[in-house]
Amino acid sequence: MAAAILCTGLLHNEAGGEPVTPASPERSQHLVSSKTLAPSIRPGLVEFRIGNKWQSGLHLIESQDESLVIGRDGWLHTISRTEKSESMRSVTGKFLPTTSVELRNQLRAEFGREFEVIATQNFLVVQPRGRGSRWPKMFEQCHRSFVNYMERRGVKVREGRFPMVAVVLPDARAMYDEIARLGIDVSRVAGLYANKCNRVMTHDGGALSSIAATVRHEAAHQSAFNCGVHSRVNDTPSWVTEGIGQMFEPTAMSSGRSGTRLVERVNKDSVRQLRETIDMDDPAEVARWVDRMIRSDDLFRNPTTIHTAYALAWSMMFYLAERDTDAFADILNFTATRPPFETYRSGQRMIDFERVVGSDVRDFSNRLTRFVADLPAK
Repeated sequence: MAAAILCTGLLHNEAGGEPVTPASPERSQHLVSSKTLAPSIRPGLVEFRIGNKWQSGLHLIESQDESLVIGRDGWLHTISRTEKSESMRSVTGKFLPTTSVELRNQLRAEFGREFEVIATQNFLVVQPRGRGSRWPKMFEQCHRSFVNYMERRGVKVREGRFPMVAVVLPDARAMYDEIARLGIDVSRVAGLYANKCNRVMTHDGGALSSIAATVRHEAAHQSAFNCGVHSRVNDTPSWVTEGIGQMFEPTAMSSGRSGTRLVERVNKDSVRQLRETIDMDDPAEVARWVDRMIRSDDLFRNPTTIHTAYALAWSMMFYLAERDTDAFADILNFTATRPPFETYRSGQRMIDFERVVGSDVRDFSNRLTRFVADLPAK
């Protein structure tokens, strides 16, 4: 299982593994508090100061305490109310995201001569010199497979406005140092996607096979947030975001054909986890787990249930993707367009789920139980 999505990102319409213990999803740690959110503003061009450096960006959201701004490079920043008069000013002009050439030069300066920056159609991949084309090809293929899979199922996919960045560090220690440099608190991961800076990070210190599933999981998060499949500032349920990540862990899901047979698309680790922790012959027990999953993200925050939460999230999204594509597309299209920073309360989550899926939890769980029963675990 992979690391959680960390940090928050931007409004989707403005933005253009290794067997480890995953961190719990932290999308609730918004950059701007939902309790103090002011009425929506029309995004406007601003100049803002971070440290001693001024840069241009878009002012996205205003609250009583702070403002959320996105820079030309896709990074998100908060400007507190007390600093706003001295650190942010409105300007005229058009917002122009950083070009691939500009960002490539910035990455070269940021990581130094021991690294190279390889450009693909959709990525800038930072990696230690001499690693060849293995990583760039992997990230590019993951993204193309993701887009193909989503479009074939009616999910709205758009082209992102910012170049996607993937950073491959030479070993695990270097990766943790880089994660710490960015102010991210996480441990025991093979990789992660931090959507505050819109980067996937992993390391090249072990066999590729041991971390490939995590990389595919995190690359799916990055593709989802850059293509508008998820919004990067609203409260999307973890079973939706992490279910998608789990779906793309199998090798076949990044093969270019997204797996020609259903058996190739099955996350067998998730199937085994479900059968070990939930009585899948008891639809009532499955329904209790599904009900709890829909109503809140608590299962992802509890160390005793987190692995089962990832597996159950996978099964729910995989079932919809394979057996009810209309509901699969509707779930993603609906959650991607919810208002930014609006708390998604338990009751409303359930109402929306039953409306979109077209059945209650008991009926859905019965169908899910029969579907999982026929899936291979080996």
